[in-house]
Amino acid sequence: MSFRPSALPGPFRIDRLVEFEGPFRSATHLFPLATDAEVRATPTWQDDRFYDRQRDLLVMAFHALLVRTPSHNIIVDTCLGNHKPRPMVPEWNERSGAFLEDLGALGLRPEDIDVVLCTHLHADHVGWNTQRVDGRWVPTFPRARHLFARREIEHFRERMQNEGPAIHHGIWQDSIQPVLDAGLAEFVDGVHDVVPGVSLHPAPGHTPGCVMVRLFDGTSTAWLIGDVIHHPMQVDRPDWYSRFCEDPPAAVASRVGLLESIADSTTRLIPAHFPNPTSVRIVRTEDGFRVLTD
Repeated sequence: MSFRPSALPGPFRIDRLVEFEGPFRSATHLFPLATDAEVRATPTWQDDRFYDRQRDLLVMAFHALLVRTPSHNIIVDTCLGNHKPRPMVPEWNERSGAFLEDLGALGLRPEDIDVVLCTHLHADHVGWNTQRVDGRWVPTFPRARHLFARREIEHFRERMQNEGPAIHHGIWQDSIQPVLDAGLAEFVDGVHDVVPGVSLHPAPGHTPGCVMVRLFDGTSTAWLIGDVIHHPMQVDRPDWYSRFCEDPPAAVASRVGLLESIADSTTRLIPAHFPNPTSVRIVRTEDGFRVLTD
C-alpha cells in the first residue's frame, strides 16, 4: 500500500485528488463546544501545517481519494464537483476545477473507475458523482458501482420528503438521483466487503449512515474515515463534535472508538479533510491521543 507523500508496504496505492487546501474556517466555528482559549491550548494549534495562527483559521483540505488495488480502481468520496450551485458556501459554488484532468494525470479516465464509495451524503463528498453535460447531470463514472449505506439513503430520502429538494445544498437532485436513475447505485448494510481487501464499516453520528473504509493488503491497514474526524484538533479533543454532526454523542462515540482501536499501532488514518500530510498514525498520551505524521 502506498500513499503520497507517505510510503507504506503492499500492493495498494492511494492518491489524493485535491480541490481545495488551505486556511478555511475558525475552530470555534467548526467545533461549537470549543473556546478560543481551549483551541490555543491544543498541540495542533502550534502546528503550522494544520493551523494558521496569523489568520486564526484551521487549515483544511477537500479531496477525493483514489484507491488502486491489484484488481480495482476505487474513488472514495467524490468531493465538490464542478458547476454545482452551492451559494451558501462561496468556496464550493459553481466551481470549475481540474479534477478530471488530475485524474488523467494519474493515468485514469472516468471510464476506468470500477467503484465509487461515498462515506456519507454531504455536498463535499458526492460532487463528482455527476457532471453537467448538455445541461443535464449525468454520472461521471459510467461503469462504476456506486455504493451507499442503505441507512444513509433512507435518511436523506426521509429528509427530502419532509424538507424538500433543497436539502443540503440540493445534492439529491444534482449528485444522487442521476446515479440512481442510471442504475449504478448499490445499497449496503452493516460491515460490507467491497472487493478483496476493501470493506465498509458503520460509524454513525456525523450522519446516521456514515461509514468508514478499511483497506487491508495482508500486511498493513489504513482507514479512510470521511468526516469521523474532520481535523487533527479533534484528535486532541475527541469530545469536540462538528456543527455539521447530526447526532453529536454518536459522532463522539464513533471517533473515540476509532482512536482507541488504532492508537499506538502501524495503522494509517486518512481522513477527508486533513491537509498534507494527510496520512497519519495515532499515539496515546497521558491525557488522550495525538497525531503522528511520520
